[in-house]
Amino acid sequence: MSAERFFWPLVLATLACAATTILASLLLHVFDRSNVVGLFLLTVVLVALRLGRAAGAWTALLSVASFDFFFVEPRFSFAVTDLQYLFTFVLILAVALVTGQLAAQLHLKARAATAGERHAVAVAQVARELSGALKVEQIGAICSGTIAPLFAARIALVLPDSKDELPSVHPEDFVDTSIAQWSYDRLQPAGRSTSTLPGALALYWPLKAPMSKRGVLVVQIDEAAHPSEPADHQLLDACCSLIALALERTHFVEVAQDTLVRMEGERLRSALLAAVSHDLKTPLTAIRGLAETLEQMTDLPVTERVGLSHAIRVQSESLHRLVTNLLDLARMQSEGARLNKEWNALCEVVGSALTRLSARLAAHDVQTQLPPDLPLIDLDAIAFERVLVNLLDNAVKYTPAGTRIVIGASVSDDTLHLFIEDDGPGLPGLDTEHLFEPFTRGVKESSISGVGLGLALCRAIVTAHDGTIQAQRLTPQGARFEIRLPVGAPPEIEHEALA
Repeated sequence: MSAERFFWPLVLATLACAATTILASLLLHVFDRSNVVGLFLLTVVLVALRLGRAAGAWTALLSVASFDFFFVEPRFSFAVTDLQYLFTFVLILAVALVTGQLAAQLHLKARAATAGERHAVAVAQVARELSGALKVEQIGAICSGTIAPLFAARIALVLPDSKDELPSVHPEDFVDTSIAQWSYDRLQPAGRSTSTLPGALALYWPLKAPMSKRGVLVVQIDEAAHPSEPADHQLLDACCSLIALALERTHFVEVAQDTLVRMEGERLRSALLAAVSHDLKTPLTAIRGLAETLEQMTDLPVTERVGLSHAIRVQSESLHRLVTNLLDLARMQSEGARLNKEWNALCEVVGSALTRLSARLAAHDVQTQLPPDLPLIDLDAIAFERVLVNLLDNAVKYTPAGTRIVIGASVSDDTLHLFIEDDGPGLPGLDTEHLFEPFTRGVKESSISGVGLGLALCRAIVTAHDGTIQAQRLTPQGARFEIRLPVGAPPEIEHEALA
């Protein structure tokens, strides 16, 4: 305790005793001398409660001296003619000291309880905020915004790099990285208010988590505060433990996320190899066999030769669609969708998709239900044609010949509803949302070619157009894929004046 903090309570105790003496001299005109003693005892108790033990003991001594000097004959003298007053003085002094000490202890316990409650509330608040932190930057913000005001301090986090070494330079000017490295290596506090380098400007507290050390907390406390109090060190220690736990949690969250990414990558790689190995090999084998037939059998009739050429072209187109879907989906996942959006008539995009699949759609009853007053749609015609081609190709592959395929559209509430439905066997029993995930097929083991990328690519393209795509099961059978796109504000079409 500094001399200033010790001096001022004694001064206040002396003033309180002087005021009590003046008040007692006034009360002697009404009360007996023995009743005035209680007033001095009350002063001792109040001073001890407010100013502590030392001030209470000083007040007790001054009270006995004042009572003897001003109120006991001979007055204004410390001489005592009646020996019974000596016993009275000793008794008053003893009662005053005991009462003052008890009052001071009660005051200290009350302060300790209040400080404990304040610290508990502070620790609970810090723990609550740190429990929601998922990044190191968030933990640093909590240190500056929540923990620093508790100590009227500036706080900096010094964290190790991948080589478990602290940086040699820190952006905060009050951080000495050499002291921080010493505290980090030895897991001991250093700097101000410690036995190690007490002349430092800041306090360096290591962050020790259950699994490993996580860094150093640097605290530069304001000169008006008193950081050496044990309660403040206990609160700082508790906060550092919470910070270390939060840093360790974020570390393992990052490790878990990296592990999940690697696992997902391995799963996709395995699915890709399993699917592509079959679906690439099948058309390549067919193309090779057909080509060998054309090469070896030179005397084939024209009709058979044309049939073989047609089969080669169909297999080549199937292989081309597969490779294109693979490349497009990989590009969109890595770089994002790059669209060349223009105002297009939906009927033209649908007609282009039907033309590309005319040969495959020949065995199905294809119907279009496109109103003539559909507005222009702002979209990438080539990318959106890919969506329609994939949806129609799925309908052809999973429905028997002769079934009906309907393409229709309508507009409501500034939204274009485009649907493709069929009356085939319908969707499998799995969740329809699961169909749009990469490498997901309705039937895993099937003779139908495909690796499960078509619908995933459709969703990626539709989402890039700020739209949605959904799959529905029809009753009693059939499937429906519906695309919803915002209509926007299409430009006005200028009509040429008639001559």
